[in-house]
Amino acid sequence: MKTRLAASVLSLILLAIRRGAAADAWVLPPEQPNFKTAKGAELVQANCLICHSSEYVTTQPAFTREQWKASVTKMQQKFGAPLTAEAVDPLLDYLTANYGKAAAR
Repeated sequence: MKTRLAASVLSLILLAIRRGAAADAWVLPPEQPNFKTAKGAELVQANCLICHSSEYVTTQPAFTREQWKASVTKMQQKFGAPLTAEAVDPLLDYLTANYGKAAAR
């Protein structure tokens, strides 16, 4: 009788531990890029999402093209973004058109 009771109590304890561990398990949702659909969006997704979320780009202030260029240059030089020289202008075109402001005149 004592053995059966001990086994039942042990089973209940193990079940409680499993349920407690399962309650602590969590999974992040998959990244959902939310860049504006336009020419160059795939370039931004391919190069910017390597290191950070789309929100890092979409929540920046409305930069001028020159400010976006400074940001992209920093990502290349300081953080090693693998962006080719040929991709910089199309990337800047997209960022400025969709998340920028006209340069001061």
